[in-house]
Parts: sequence; structure tokens; C-alpha cells
Amino acid sequence: MKIAPDPTLVERARNGELLALEALLRHIQRPVYNLAVRMLGRREDAQDASQEILLKVTTHLATWRGESAFGTWVFGIAGHHLLNAKQRAPGRRELSFELLGDSLEDGEAFAQRIGWQDHALSPEDKLAARETALACTQAMLMCLDVHGRLAYVLDVVFGLESPAAAEVQGITPAAHRQRLARARQAVHGFMAQRCGLVNAAAPCRCARQVPAKRAVQAGGGKALGLQVGRDELDAAAEGLQQLVQLGDAAAVMRGAPEYAEPESLLRGIRLVVEQHPMFRQ
Repeated sequence: MKIAPDPTLVERARNGELLALEALLRHIQRPVYNLAVRMLGRREDAQDASQEILLKVTTHLATWRGESAFGTWVFGIAGHHLLNAKQRAPGRRELSFELLGDSLEDGEAFAQRIGWQDHALSPEDKLAARETALACTQAMLMCLDVHGRLAYVLDVVFGLESPAAAEVQGITPAAHRQRLARARQAVHGFMAQRCGLVNAAAPCRCARQVPAKRAVQAGGGKALGLQVGRDELDAAAEGLQQLVQLGDAAAVMRGAPEYAEPESLLRGIRLVVEQHPMFRQ
């Protein structure tokens, strides 16, 4: 997922044209929001962070001089903001691969205990299994430290080239490759041991996590994962089916859909921008 708007549109927005600015923000809002979702793990947090990032892009737009690609500049603003935003979220339980592994083992044991038959799934069960797959891949990202998570998402999930990913993080390409290697080893090693989407011999299957998830929700608790819309689940279905055949952990991580940004994302920004003396209709 990359940001590459028409240079003319960027220049018009930099020159204070309000309609051009709105079009530019609409172009970048989905990549920014998707980065925020993957970094923060909650759509509510991602929406708040995305609004703040887009406002920063707006108010600093005149400072962009073209020394780097516009998309790299935007991701740099977003990445710096999200690293700090994660630290501003008190009371959140930190995830680890050990805790996630224990949770998946508990889910498998619960399914076995109640005699869950994952070979005869209803349409609702299949939908829940898809949601579980997306929630689990997001949970694996949250097990990484924030710097490793940013390096992994930019490179593996978003497909940025190493020099651009390094520039976004404000580090050298060599330092980025080191961060990425550690993150890859952690995520892909965990998936090779645990995830049936990657390794047919691994113990965990998404469908077998469904009964435990429903039991937690029925008890008033919150199951691991983020809110996923029906359209997003449908988009993930075909992608996951194709990517699972590859047995590739990175491919499975890329199988998540583009999360749709809320329609209200730009409303608050527009109110601020309309009152800013730089911009005009």
C-alpha cells in the first residue's frame, strides 16, 4: 500500500487550494488509516490517530520541498506519530508471542473438550474463522516491539523498498534491515510452529478458535482482535485461500484486506482547514 498522488494535485494543495487539499487528503487517508490500524490494533485508536496525522500533514504541507517522495514524507509523519501514540495508551495489556501461544493452545483445548467439528462448518462459522485469522495476524504484529512492528509493516505488508522504509523511520537502510530481520524471525518463526495456514503440521486452525472466542464474548469479555466489517472479511477470504497455498508467512500477513476508513475521518479536519488563512476555495 503506497502513497503516490498526482504531483499537480500536491502542488495545488501546497498553494492553498482547499478543494485540492481535500482531494489529496482523501488520497492518503486509507494508507494512513491502515498503517494506524496495524500499529495500534484498535480501530477506534486508529481513527483518532489518523485524524491527528492528517491534520499534521495539512499544517506542515508547505514545508515539504520534494527532497523525498511525497508518500515517504507522509509515512514519516505517520510513523513518528504512531510510535508516540502507542506510548500514550495507558492500561493496555502488552502482548507477547508466549501469551498469544498460550491463548491459542487454550482455544484448541476448549474446542477439543466440547467436541467441536471443524469439518462441518456453517456459513457463520466460516465467517468467524476468517475473522479469527485476521485477528490473529494482527495480534502477532502487536507482539512485536513498536519499532520492529513499524519496520515489518512498512516492508512486508505495505511493500515499501528498504531505502524508503528506512527514511520513514529516520534510520539507515542497514539499521532497517536489522530491525526487519528480527521482526521477520519472530513473526515467521511463530507462524511456522503454530499456524496451520503456513505449516500443515502446525497445531492451530482458525476454525478451532471460534468456540473459545464465542464463549469469551458470551461471558461479557473481549476476544483478541479488532473489529472487521463483512465486506473486509469477504475480501480477505479469497486472498487468504490463495495465499495459504503458498505456505508463506509473509504472504499470509499480506492477505489482510485494506481496512476501510470511517466516513467521518475528514470532517473534523475540514472544519479546522476552512478556518485556516492559508487555504481558499
